[in-house]
Amino acid sequence: MDSTTLKVELQSLGLRIPDTKAIRQGGAGPTGGIHLKILPDGEANIPVVGDFVKSSPYHLDDINGEYWIFKDDVAMVQVEPMGSAKFSEHKTSVGVSMQKMGILHCPTTFATTLLQTCDFWRDERRCKFCGIELTLKDRSTVGFKNARGLVETIQLAKELDGISNIVFTSGVAPDEDRALEKYAEICSQVKNETGLPIQLQIIPPEDFSWFQRLKDSGVDALGIHIETFDPEVFERVTPGKAKIGFNRYVESWKEAVRVFGRWQVSTYVLVGMGEDLQTVIDGARLCAEIGVYPFIVPFRPVAGTPMENVRPPSPETMEYVYREAAKIMSAYEDAAKSSIAGCVSCGECSALPDFEKAAQRENVKFKKLIKPIKVS
Repeated sequence: MDSTTLKVELQSLGLRIPDTKAIRQGGAGPTGGIHLKILPDGEANIPVVGDFVKSSPYHLDDINGEYWIFKDDVAMVQVEPMGSAKFSEHKTSVGVSMQKMGILHCPTTFATTLLQTCDFWRDERRCKFCGIELTLKDRSTVGFKNARGLVETIQLAKELDGISNIVFTSGVAPDEDRALEKYAEICSQVKNETGLPIQLQIIPPEDFSWFQRLKDSGVDALGIHIETFDPEVFERVTPGKAKIGFNRYVESWKEAVRVFGRWQVSTYVLVGMGEDLQTVIDGARLCAEIGVYPFIVPFRPVAGTPMENVRPPSPETMEYVYREAAKIMSAYEDAAKSSIAGCVSCGECSALPDFEKAAQRENVKFKKLIKPIKVS
């Protein structure tokens, strides 16, 4: 089994590990998982908590100091866990644990949620899968990260852990313009003092002039996440985003691409929430035409949310979606590789970049097989 196929299976079925006490189980991003290097050349963020993981045929074991993945007690492949981030053992100058300031989504990507609250959580607009405020309840993070604390933390993560890019996520603020002003200030200070590329993840702003203002403040890439292209799922699972409207997302993507460039804008697309799979493929095509990278990932349930008991999609479903989307993306040279910062450049939670590379290799082989016909 190659590393890409194994990645797909593990992200759908999960991986049983001996101890999950230290695993983050709330918040935004790839919660409930661990980063693994699948030797010799694969990498993935794999879910290790949740009821669905208990029935996984895959488990991790330590054999004489080496970590191996087993399937039904048969050794499959050696892996290397990322381990704890070195910066997280330190505190900021005002005594806040740097572990509360951010985490590593993969060895090269520092990620944090600037605003750990979301206005959608106040009423029926809440996204049914989201656990953004859960980490506030267990006090494993702080509600709003200030620029000085972030600079200190990121500088140390750069020095000790070798990070090369930053992801700033955010909840929806009651006053988005005011929040965007703060995000711009933070990004400007972080960029000036660390020099690292930054991805900022936001909802479509009321005023599109924010895109240029954010770019001028040091933001290199944007995530504007629609989550689903299925109209029924959009309304049922992400009612707050549905109120913003599908067309507003498309308009935002087009303007953001104009400002930031092709493949510097991305959108999360979750598979496994009851959607018609054709909407995922059609959505990926629309995004590619605009220049937005459709970061397709399998749904991962978060404990404490309304969808905590929904199982991830099957590996067969994900492989089908990835292959069809990769056919679309392979027509554009190195789309995933072109991303400067953020989820696409990390790539750990999705196998689409892996399938994209494979599809491009097949395209090259096919072109080499076709010899030009000489016309006399």
